[in-house]
Amino acid sequence: MKLAVNYSNTLIDLIKEQSVGIDLIKCPDWEGMLEEARPYGPITIHFDLHVGLGEIVNLDLSRIERLKNQTATPHVNAHLVTPRQFNATNRKELQKIQDLWRKELGILVDCFGPDHVALEHFPYTMNNPHIRAAADLQNYSQVIEETGCRLLLDLAHARITADTLGIDVKDYIQGMPLNRLVELHTTGVQMHAGVLTDHFRLGQEDWVILEWALGEIRAGKWLEPRLIAFEYGGVGDVFVWRTDVNVLRTQIPRLYKMIHKRS
Repeated sequence: MKLAVNYSNTLIDLIKEQSVGIDLIKCPDWEGMLEEARPYGPITIHFDLHVGLGEIVNLDLSRIERLKNQTATPHVNAHLVTPRQFNATNRKELQKIQDLWRKELGILVDCFGPDHVALEHFPYTMNNPHIRAAADLQNYSQVIEETGCRLLLDLAHARITADTLGIDVKDYIQGMPLNRLVELHTTGVQMHAGVLTDHFRLGQEDWVILEWALGEIRAGKWLEPRLIAFEYGGVGDVFVWRTDVNVLRTQIPRLYKMIHKRS
């Protein structure tokens, strides 16, 4: 397993100072950012692809493959979603979106191979009720198993979704096809603007869930992922205000030690 951390100017400064050690710099598929990050270490790309909106057929797959190969990114990730106007109580709409999920994910699988496509879901909250069908364990797991792609498990997304559904986060996660796990994400969750939100510093409960997940992996109960990404920090208005140098300075070494611990 390798540790990846979100690209941020703050992270790059710490790398320059040799204050933290990581395995990979996690970047979106922004070619300017990739150029800026390249001198400071190996890169892994997190693609902003959405399965369920009818966008996949229009993607420049050759560009994605080129960037994937240039950075040795091990797989292409995509997010399972539904349109904002989606009505999950309508059986025809549900069948239609399920067919679209399989069709769009099939395009990616045909291009890159099932072992090189990873599917993630967004966190379900009462602020985005249309996402519920995509976060439903049966739907999410079934589309992974039927297309043969891999699982990208975001612990923060799982925690937020489980809280919204009123179930235990561990039970929610255990319902996923963990024998297909290829990538794991971790970041802090806390209340923001009245709703549980991710991309904050890791708190006590976040550490506990990550420790549990690593224990399941090391016990051979889950497939060992290729990488674990710390999704803290970034660029732009959404992330800069919650990119604290002291969080990166203290939490990255702890994560690195946990991930690279010899069993």
